[in-house]
Parts: sequence; C-alpha cells; structure tokens
Amino acid sequence: MTLLKNKKVLILGLGQYPKGSGVSAALYCAKKGAEVLVSDLKGPKELGTNVAALKKYAHVSFRLGEHRVHDIDWADIIFRNPRVRRSSPEMKRAHILGKHIESDISYFMSLCEAKIIGITGTRGKSTTSTLVYEMLRASGKKVWLGGNILISPLTFISKVKRQDVVVLELSSWLLETTGERGISPDIACITNVMRDHLNSYENMDEYAEAKAQIFRHQNEKGILILNARDAFCKKWAKEAPGLVKFFTKKQMPGMRYRGEHMQANIAAAIETAKAAGATNAGIKKALAQFTGLKDRQEVVAIKKGVTYINDTTASTPDGVIAAIKTFAPFSKNVHLIFGGNDKELEYGVVTKYIKKYHVYVALLPGTAHEKIVKEFKKLHVVYTDVVDMKSAFILHKKNAEKGDVILLSPGATSFGQFAHEFERGEKFRELVKKI
Repeated sequence: MTLLKNKKVLILGLGQYPKGSGVSAALYCAKKGAEVLVSDLKGPKELGTNVAALKKYAHVSFRLGEHRVHDIDWADIIFRNPRVRRSSPEMKRAHILGKHIESDISYFMSLCEAKIIGITGTRGKSTTSTLVYEMLRASGKKVWLGGNILISPLTFISKVKRQDVVVLELSSWLLETTGERGISPDIACITNVMRDHLNSYENMDEYAEAKAQIFRHQNEKGILILNARDAFCKKWAKEAPGLVKFFTKKQMPGMRYRGEHMQANIAAAIETAKAAGATNAGIKKALAQFTGLKDRQEVVAIKKGVTYINDTTASTPDGVIAAIKTFAPFSKNVHLIFGGNDKELEYGVVTKYIKKYHVYVALLPGTAHEKIVKEFKKLHVVYTDVVDMKSAFILHKKNAEKGDVILLSPGATSFGQFAHEFERGEKFRELVKKI
C-alpha cells in the first residue's frame, strides 16, 4: 500500500463515466490529501460532471484537451486510465523514469482484505460477473461488484469488510496494471479468449498474455476457473500456481436462456460462485431471477410483432456471430445494424453467418467499412449503406414484418459516431421508444 497524503498524483485520463476508473481515482486521492493533477485529451465540456465533482477540492488542478510529457516528471504516483496505452509518450516516459504506476483496480486490490474474485474474457465477462455477484448474494453473502462494469471499486472501498466478497470484471487493459504490480485475485475466471483489441496489441499472444495476468500472480491457494474448450485456457491450466477447475457449456433442462454463449456464461458463473462459497439454493434462485444485462442482447421492446434487440457491446465479429446464432433460428428474418470503426479484426467468418441466415444488413460508416465490404463481395452479401444509426433504424423498421428481429450488433467500435458503445445503445433505445 502506498500512502497518498501530500503525494503528487497524476490522473492520466479522467474519463466520462461518473463512477469510472479515472474520476474515482481522482476523488479518492483528493480525499486522502494528495495534490492531484487531472490530465485528459478531452475538454471540460465533454468531461462536464466529472470535472465539476473535483472542482470543490483546492488541491486538484486540471490539464484538459491534452497530455504533457513533463507532467510525468512532476508526479510521484501515476494513475493510468485503461485507455491510456503503454505505448503512449507519457507512459514510455513514466517507465524510463521508474515512476510508480497504478490503476484504480491495482490500488484497490493492494488495500482490500476481503476475498476478491476476478473475471475476464473477450466475451461474457459482464454477464458472468453479474451472475456470480447475484449467486453469492442469494447465498447470503455480502458482495460488492465493480471494475470494467463501469463502477470503480474505489467508490466502495471504505465500506468493504474482511468477511465480504468482491467481484471484479477485469478487461485486458486493467489487467496490464495489476500484472505490473504483481497482483492477482484470489479466485480468477477466464470466460474465453477471442480476437479483439488488435489495434492496441501487436498480436493475439500479446493480448492473451494481458488476460493471463489475472492468474499469473496467484499463489498455491489461488483458484483458476477456465473454459475447457478454449485453446489458450487449455495451455494456461498447466501454468497456474494454484487449483484449476474447468467449465463447459451445458444445456440445462428447462433453461430459458437462448444461445450457446449464454450457456457458457452460466456454466462459468456456477463454477466460480461455488469456488467462493455459493450454495445450490442461491445459485438456483439467482438464475431464476436473472433477466440479462442492458446493452447485451437486450430485448428493448416487441412492437407490432417485431422484436428490437440492443447488443451494442458486441464490438467484435465473434459477438455478432453469437447474436445471429441466438436470434436467427427463432425469428422469421433478422435485420442487422452493423459496422463502425475497426480494431484490426477479421470479418470473413461473420460474413458466412450473415449469408447462411439470410440476414439483412444496414452498414454503418467507419474505418471498418472497406474491410467489411470486401468480405461481403466475396460471398455476394446484399447490404445497404447508411449514414448513421437513425437511417439504419428507419430502413429496417420499414422492411421488418411480424416475427422479424431488428438487431443492433455492430461488430466494431462506436468511435466516430458516439462517445462510447453505451451511448450507441442508448440511441437505439431512444429510436425504439419513439415508435
């Protein structure tokens, strides 16, 4: 643990989420008496409420609209927002100078005396984390949920007791810093490792190794829950310091959740929750009450027989495949809102599923557009170019009939048209409400 009082703390990336990593770290450090400098590439207008929350502290100053490398020299401690990459000039300078680098997650984990469950994976980590939280809560335990699910654990650190359990959803970016600090959770779960964020990593091995930090620093008492069908997980089973358990998707009698991905999420959650002391009764109760998460294959409404699905967090081709496989077999036609900005991913396989299920595509603009069109032309996939979400929505609404699905599952990032994927999902919900 590093004391913060009178330390010079640089928050590198404030962020826009009200309980996100950057602003939560800034507020925590300010309350602990640190001299805080907040740096973000966005301006005060875009960061509005988060800047306002910090302005009441006299020892907090701001550097907005830019990062400056010389601020690294000034700082005693740097809290790195997940979106500030290690390859940035600022982080390169920090490593050269041997600066103390933290994230809200690494700092929380260094302080927390309660049992910590960490969950990562390319797909399913939010759903699995929430299910584990609900299963433990239904088993009578005091549980806290935070991390990449848009709630920094620093927002509740003062309330956590030793006998509690903390569930953290952990992205590869968050795990980079915990790995650098040599920290892993007591119980770790990896749902899967698929192609993603290859605009941020050199290759799949580098991306996978960031994920692997979730167990690399466990001791012999650690527990690692792995996907029995994932190639990386099979390899990691031999490298884990502690106990390894596997999960595999199961078709459970009477289950009301569609999709192979959801079966796998549930299996992962059950194995992880049991490792943390969940009861069979608690697990059954949580599953009976769980209705899914916003923005993840979310049924927004059924109007005039047309089902509107918001799957905005499907920002990879694998996510789109999961959505198509979930809804196409049970609907007359699928009308897909697809495209956006590229993450150096491949669109060949998802194109085959679009062709197989005769999916109607409205294709959004963005840096992934050319790559997607190239794959579409190979299989003669018919699509319609649209200028924005509203145009795509209007097109599909006009053509959809009773029994059809209108599906927002972009397979790409939202940047260029939206601040983040959740704003994209909210726009879709707004369009549905106006019908």
